[in-house]
Amino acid sequence: DQSGKVHIRMQQRNGRKSWTIVTGMPNEVKLPKSGRTLEVDFDKILRALKKSFKTNGLLIHNEEHGVIIQLQGDIRKEIAAFFIDHTALITKDQVMIHGS
Repeated sequence: DQSGKVHIRMQQRNGRKSWTIVTGMPNEVKLPKSGRTLEVDFDKILRALKKSFKTNGLLIHNEEHGVIIQLQGDIRKEIAAFFIDHTALITKDQVMIHGS
């Protein structure tokens, strides 16, 4: 994303089923102490998300939006907390939760 914002939104499927979609994640992250740049391992992040929220999910590689993380269920707030607290890849002011 041009502004470096991470968008977390919910998309209705059918009935009470829904997707939670995360877009705008950075592809690489700079380490604060050493200043090294590391690639973000989206497979590892997806595995941790699926395990901690006991839900299924998938990665979508989009040319315009980069890597999109798609998870089952409406877990927007929980995912935002996970990214801010557990991974520290993004900060609180980078997160945009839509529709809550």
